[in-house]
Amino acid sequence: MAHDLVIRGGTIVDGTGSPGRRGDVAIDGDTLTQVGGKAGRGKREIDASGLAVSPGFIDPHTHYDAQVCWDRALTPSCWNGVTSVVMGNCGFTIAPCAPSGRERIMRMLERVEGMSLAALQEGITWDWVSFPEYLDAIARMRPSLNVGAMIGHSALRYFVLDEAATERTATTDEIAQMRALVEQAMRAGALGFSTSQAPTHFGGDGKPVPSRVASDEEVLELAGALSGFARGMVEITTKHLIDVSVSIAAARRSGRPVTFLGAIRPDGQAAVARAREEGLELIPQTSCRPTLTNFRLVGMGIFDQLPSWGRVMKAARAELPMVFREPAFRAAFKQDVTGEFEGYRMFKGDWDGVKILLVESPALEDRIGKTVAEIAAERGADPYDVFFDVALEDDLETEFSYCLSSDLPRRPTLLDENYLIGLSDAGAHLTLLADHAYATYFLGRWIRERGLMPLEAGVRKLTQVPALLFGIPRRGVLAEGNYADVVLFDPTRIIDRETELVHDLPGGGPRLVTKADGIEAVLVNGAVTVERGELTGAQAGQVLRGA
Repeated sequence: MAHDLVIRGGTIVDGTGSPGRRGDVAIDGDTLTQVGGKAGRGKREIDASGLAVSPGFIDPHTHYDAQVCWDRALTPSCWNGVTSVVMGNCGFTIAPCAPSGRERIMRMLERVEGMSLAALQEGITWDWVSFPEYLDAIARMRPSLNVGAMIGHSALRYFVLDEAATERTATTDEIAQMRALVEQAMRAGALGFSTSQAPTHFGGDGKPVPSRVASDEEVLELAGALSGFARGMVEITTKHLIDVSVSIAAARRSGRPVTFLGAIRPDGQAAVARAREEGLELIPQTSCRPTLTNFRLVGMGIFDQLPSWGRVMKAARAELPMVFREPAFRAAFKQDVTGEFEGYRMFKGDWDGVKILLVESPALEDRIGKTVAEIAAERGADPYDVFFDVALEDDLETEFSYCLSSDLPRRPTLLDENYLIGLSDAGAHLTLLADHAYATYFLGRWIRERGLMPLEAGVRKLTQVPALLFGIPRRGVLAEGNYADVVLFDPTRIIDRETELVHDLPGGGPRLVTKADGIEAVLVNGAVTVERGELTGAQAGQVLRGA
């Protein structure tokens, strides 16, 4: 009997790190039935000569929680070889959520994750309240990719504490209620629990997001809910973006792997090393791309953590020109950037790294590509004034690009087996950054061009490693009996393309999109979902429920 699909003559890079080997891959239904050797006839056959045949890439850090409601293909991840995504990171989920709490959840996502409020209001279906109901709703949507989700702390606090979620710590009874909800989510198949203690995370009301108000004990108690399950991951965006103590304590309390976001100082590295000697699994996340962010002076920006910017976050859009013109505000802003400051500063006054990316007014197009430092030198003015003046001249529509750091210093973390490659933030920061193409960037820049490691080792980092950490069974490795999530790519051509600004959100809003070269086909559960860069319309994705 003929196989449903046979992939002929490619180089099988199976996700384990083993050397690639020429052979066929046969698929029947949603399952791999032969990996290697010469397969029998297929109802459809794909010639993979000259191509690598690998497991689909698994993105461990996305924010597609809302986008899946209106974009079943989860673009642009699908175009970059991703077949499975993990949502619900940093505590920012849209379940559980009572009808009365929907607007504040959406405004939180608008502010902290740079999502379009209009798109959220028009696109989210809201046919759930509880987290189990949310997973069931996703299953009914029939997404094109596989979708797994963690349950988020901020959503839990809003659900249990209501308006007090951003005002105070939780009582013992409230923590018990939240823990019960985490356990309920895990029984329904959640991949873990996530939270944020980061100083950069503010909600739509300008207040810290709910999870930042929680005590450490609350975080640990909720992480501890995973101790009753032999699976699941805890994800933490760390306090001060340098703390490791809560992550270590969460690993100890939960008995589960903890992945965390933040820099690790020497004393933190020593503490993590000691914790690993205890047998605790601590997995920092690292990006493989340069740290770039795009921003405007309206909406989420890189200054939210500065005291002076609190006034901006609370002001109405119509009031902002007046605020930005005030000498007193500008002086306070400059002092926050250059003076003594106990908090975290994302921006450190390096105006030669702040570039004009887009302008609204055609008369101002000659500024595009120039840095604030260059414009200040032309005008003979202070860049702190020029920055605001330039934006005001464009009615605050100017989009800036800021380079925090290059990718080259990330080399040691990419080689370190204790690190997880991720941080794509796909689905979030829609006009601010575009790291969703991290997998094709990694294989193109780091593997082919820089020779960081063999191709087989690089593919393993993108497939088997996240599958094992998150407890995603039968994925991440090409093996008989596993699900047929497969990517066919040309290792001599694979690379991310230039990022484009498109207007395809509900309501016509903008977002940044990056496609890829060298991805020939993407199969999800045996269905050809992307072929030569084009969606086929297949919707064979499944909800990834922890097992």
